[in-house]
Amino acid sequence: MKKLSLYIITSALILSGCTKFLDIKPKDKFIPITVTDFENMLNSGTIVNFGDQYWDLLSDDAFLPEGEPGNLYTKQQLWGRKIYTFNTSPYEQGANDYLWSEGYKRIFYFNTIINNIMDATEGSEATKKSVRAEAYLGRAMEHLQLVNVYAHHYDAATAATQPGVPIALIADINAKFVRNTVKEVYDQILSDANAAIADLPVKNKLTKFRASKAGGYALLARVYLFMGDYANARKNADLALSLQSELVNMNGYKITKPGPFPNVPGAPVGWTDIPDGQLNKETIVARHFLRPFGLGQDVCASPELTALFSDNDKRWTLYYANGWPPAPPFNYMTRYQVKIYLRGDFYSNFLNVPELYLIRAECLARENNMTDALADINKLRSNRIVPAAYVAFSPADFGNDAERVLRFVLEERRRELAFTGMRVIDLKRLNKETRFQKTIKHTAEGKVYELLPGSNSYLRQLWPNATVFNPDWPLNPS
Repeated sequence: MKKLSLYIITSALILSGCTKFLDIKPKDKFIPITVTDFENMLNSGTIVNFGDQYWDLLSDDAFLPEGEPGNLYTKQQLWGRKIYTFNTSPYEQGANDYLWSEGYKRIFYFNTIINNIMDATEGSEATKKSVRAEAYLGRAMEHLQLVNVYAHHYDAATAATQPGVPIALIADINAKFVRNTVKEVYDQILSDANAAIADLPVKNKLTKFRASKAGGYALLARVYLFMGDYANARKNADLALSLQSELVNMNGYKITKPGPFPNVPGAPVGWTDIPDGQLNKETIVARHFLRPFGLGQDVCASPELTALFSDNDKRWTLYYANGWPPAPPFNYMTRYQVKIYLRGDFYSNFLNVPELYLIRAECLARENNMTDALADINKLRSNRIVPAAYVAFSPADFGNDAERVLRFVLEERRRELAFTGMRVIDLKRLNKETRFQKTIKHTAEGKVYELLPGSNSYLRQLWPNATVFNPDWPLNPS
């Protein structure tokens, strides 16, 4: 087989370009030879992370109070404050944009598997293909995340000409990469996702950090939703749910160490009995943010997001708290009529069952199939709302108006997926429709910042540590 050296990273992976796109600082050299060697790469600590919790600070879900004590704006890292105020260049050269550096680092791992495992010693061909399929899924997810952060949202009319992100398909650190178009990136994502589905196992191996066939279909459902191809999004949501559809009734969860306020978890953060993502029955394929509880302790629900919840919603009483730490001076509900996000479980921000019901419901609502759309929403809400307050909705509750049903579905999506890395993508895609366009306003240090629909300010600038070595890459507008 072709011998390939894989380096175990001890410092941040730096992506550069003209001579080295991946500037890797090695400590120990490891040469994967057997199927077990390659499979163990999928079990490594590098693979369990995904995304960037700071990205949610761009959204209309985020609110950073500045009053003392409990100032959440100054508590943020500099790049967090920049993202919150719609600065498109939150990372200066020398600062690590982990979404870029860690994302391409994981792609390097996946490419090592994809390009070499079929020549590995030991193991059956079926096992090799199964491991390769998991790497295909991982590579597709990383490229999907990257293209949605650093490029404009997919639009069939412009995707072939708009700059996307570099597509990395090889593990050669000396290779030269280009900035591919949005269409080219999406085409590669679809190719990888379909290649994955062919050989993914029906059940996750070892833990839910490993992929499954339901995960492949869930990925396709998400991609097609982002592309506005609602027929294929619904089709793949159906296929995924045919393999994994269980929801967990959140009425069975509780705060295990309450603080002095009602419904406020105690220190250190979010002590509930909600299982971590890899153990949660609703997880299809698990990952979590580099900070495993995301923005927990560091952001409040905006007044707009707060208005979408009630105390009858277990997501509101388990994931959010009146104050933090549990002492009167930090009572955000009293001072601002909002709650602080205090989710403390290491939750999955990757591929999960609730998202599939929401994807399918949105697609059905867009087809004017209000009854079936609400059936999916009712099923989700019956597992989120306290029994005494739960109501099963019918089209008549919305005046048999498909537009109102669709808006209700989108509100439920916002409630369910808040601070999981999805809201900014939803804002970008919904801004493509005039009826859903909105201007977001954040206030910091006495100044009001605005993010207009379709603005270039939605695009994070490419990481300077990469572009300094790739001067031919077109940069995003500043």
